[in-house]
Amino acid sequence: MKKAVLFLSFLTLIFTSCSSDDDSSSQQDPIIGTWKYHKAFVNGVEQTLTDCEKQETFVFKSNNTVDYKYYEEEVSGNCLLEEDASGTWSNNGNNLYALDFGFGPTTQALTFENDTFYFDDVYEGDTYREVYIRN
Repeated sequence: MKKAVLFLSFLTLIFTSCSSDDDSSSQQDPIIGTWKYHKAFVNGVEQTLTDCEKQETFVFKSNNTVDYKYYEEEVSGNCLLEEDASGTWSNNGNNLYALDFGFGPTTQALTFENDTFYFDDVYEGDTYREVYIRN
């Protein structure tokens, strides 16, 4: 009888020590981290990116802020920081993310695959895919 009581006490202890924090909702959002521009496609054809273009970076932080840096290559070959912005981000569910850099939020569907994410846009009949890799 003592063994049965000890066993039941042990099971009770195990089940009561588990909390709802152990569920998937407490996991870190997959977007959190530093992401560098990795690849670009137009209508499924990979485009050549310069080393300067590959410096484009998003840093998504756990406090729902985001920093963005965009670089552009001059005719002379110099790579210049063209845009350095901070804003906020939110996960709206179903891989829909909203970014707001002070001009109102824009929402984009992201697809995560291992240490990459990408999104597709259609503009003037062409499909553009932008791929970012975790840095």
